[in-house]
Amino acid sequence: MAGSLVFAGTRDGYLIGLHAETGKELWRYQTGAQIMSSPISYEIDGRQFVAIANSGALLTFALPPAK
Repeated sequence: MAGSLVFAGTRDGYLIGLHAETGKELWRYQTGAQIMSSPISYEIDGRQFVAIANSGALLTFALPPAK
């Protein structure tokens, strides 16, 4: 994945971003409900997005533009 990031969801409702090589947690977001799926990453016009479903919503996040 571009940027050396890996994303995961937790049963207690967190979407977390990890450094792919070290496993260090870089980012955490409480979605408000149990995560019901694996996150997906996709790109539109050079911008990377991450989406994940919890038990009540589909959440989508835009990553900062590459430098």
